[in-house]
Amino acid sequence: MSIDLLDLKGVGEKGLIKLNKIGVRTVEDLLFHLPIRYQDKTKLSKISGLEEGNKYFVEGIVEKSNITFYKKRMFLVRISDSTGFIQLRFFYFNKSQMNNFSEGRKVRCYGELRLANKVKEMIHPECEFFDQTDIPELEQHLTPIYPITDGLHQFRIRNFIKQSLSLLKSREIFFPEILPKKILEKYNLIDINSALLNIHNPNKNISYEEITSSDNENKKRLVFEELLAHQLIFKRIRALNKRLLSFELNDNDKPIKKLINNLPFKPTKSQSEVMKEIITDMQEKTPMMRLVQGDVGSGKTLVALFAALHAISNGYQVAFMAPTEILSEQHYQSIKLMLKEFNINIALLYSGIRAKEKEMIIEDIRLGNIDLIIGTHALIQNQIKFFNLALVIIDEQHKFGVHQRMTLSTKGKKSSTYPHQLILTATPIPRTLAMTLYGNLDYSVINEMPRGRQVIDTIALPEDRRSEIMKRIIIKCKEGDQVYWVCPLINESEVLECKAAINTFEELDAELKDINIGLIHGRMKMLEKEKVMGDFRNKKIDLLVSTTIIEVGLDVPNATVMIIENSERMGLSQLHQLRGRVGRGNKKSTCILIYKSGLSEIARSRIDILRRCNNGFDIAREDLDIRGPGEILGKKQKGDINFKIANITRDYKYIKDTKECAESISNRTSEKLAKRWINEEIEIGKA
Repeated sequence: MSIDLLDLKGVGEKGLIKLNKIGVRTVEDLLFHLPIRYQDKTKLSKISGLEEGNKYFVEGIVEKSNITFYKKRMFLVRISDSTGFIQLRFFYFNKSQMNNFSEGRKVRCYGELRLANKVKEMIHPECEFFDQTDIPELEQHLTPIYPITDGLHQFRIRNFIKQSLSLLKSREIFFPEILPKKILEKYNLIDINSALLNIHNPNKNISYEEITSSDNENKKRLVFEELLAHQLIFKRIRALNKRLLSFELNDNDKPIKKLINNLPFKPTKSQSEVMKEIITDMQEKTPMMRLVQGDVGSGKTLVALFAALHAISNGYQVAFMAPTEILSEQHYQSIKLMLKEFNINIALLYSGIRAKEKEMIIEDIRLGNIDLIIGTHALIQNQIKFFNLALVIIDEQHKFGVHQRMTLSTKGKKSSTYPHQLILTATPIPRTLAMTLYGNLDYSVINEMPRGRQVIDTIALPEDRRSEIMKRIIIKCKEGDQVYWVCPLINESEVLECKAAINTFEELDAELKDINIGLIHGRMKMLEKEKVMGDFRNKKIDLLVSTTIIEVGLDVPNATVMIIENSERMGLSQLHQLRGRVGRGNKKSTCILIYKSGLSEIARSRIDILRRCNNGFDIAREDLDIRGPGEILGKKQKGDINFKIANITRDYKYIKDTKECAESISNRTSEKLAKRWINEEIEIGKA
């Protein structure tokens, strides 16, 4: 029997609303609201032994504190122990917080150590003040950190979960075993109640490394069950999708042959094979749900265009959704050029276009006057009604959530008939991981690069060698080549100390007088971005300073140099995507990774991998070896699956086992597991 959340002390009506916001509606849900990481406050570290990039719990005496002004108002505090001193930096503070740091007061701080001009410091650490006569005891267990929302602090949710754990220990709450006994025995899985107790309240002798390892028996049980729940959902989606109806698009290869003959190059063997798979799918009575994965520059857009041409030649509409306005604009321009010999009406739709023009496009879509609609998430707005949408193409799938895909697919539904779906991604994911993330989709890989492409040389240089980079830029631009210079942020950030695009543009513009320099970033209006990219394509701009807005899809064959600032702070996938913006012509291209000194071991490994490897799939495999959690997909995966505890880059070894188990699990068990692990309701057949 479920216990009401309001029965827990301190929840109240306001707390209930906040808990509901994070998917917690029962006390049982609370117990499955699992830690995302842990803090180790079981021991204190000496300041002299602290290393950059790691998190520590330190104790010291406040020596001094003061407010400084450098671009922004900051509060700096210096604390010391018997071995050395550390600086605390606060950008957001009030008078009460300042008063706490009175000279001579004792304080404990938890945070990540970084170096600022060789000075050890922590940014916004957690602080606990105490008197010499009342020294607090150290924590006996690792401290769990939970996903939260505004107004719901860690100490509150820890308190609610602590109360729930007491109910679990007294068996007022008890979770019956869902998994069959033979599976528990075969894979050596402990019981679910013990796993929950120990994951929230770790044994006091366990280390951080032990509890975060996928070999930990408590974590293994929960990870295995969560991965299995997703495999079962995919199994149901695949089975039910076979019962749905779609548009039978008869084979008509004349338009595709005409397009191939018009191209200045011949498609690769891999592109041709994937195209055949897609055309075969689209002739079936059931909706195609196919993922096409290909490395940066492998020609996924051309394959998608073949599919679009096939649907249009059968008399239907096609929607092509891209993650950014700038990429949708590029697709529009390049596809319009490739289809100029065809009598096909193409339109571009994004949120920034003029209201009157937008109204006309929406009306033409509804009447069927437009065959191919290219756009951003604007395509899924309520007012968009399609005349006879038979194919949905989604570019850079990991930039969209499952619900956005579903919404666009649903717009094409006619009574009980659904459009075909073609999903493209350049994110390099090993096959086993792809089948976990996209287990409900058929899977194709474009594993060849277009003929004539040369390997991109990748070099890494520290910041103090910028003068060498400047000389290289001047030479390249005089030779007629073009250059990208990418910065991670639009505005300067003291916290990250990243070079901002605007500041870099101003510095380069002042230093490189004879070079035409442009600037592009996400906060510019679309018309401004279009003009800048148009000028860059037309060689009116030699050097383009940009944020990571250019990460996906942009194609300027004359650009031969990619410079990436603060490369040590970016994930492998993003670095590889950015590097893929050059080397798209027949000239030799170079990618220069600029990094700050004092690289962490992981950052050094990441840069070394980029220097050695040009193939995205090789990079993904190497990434798994260094086990940087989430590196392959970026820090926050925006795609289909939001795992509670599983991490596919760490737990991929369980994928094969859970896929096998899914085949022997009943529908009733499948429903129970889905209810336990998957908060979002996914409408089967549309995912």
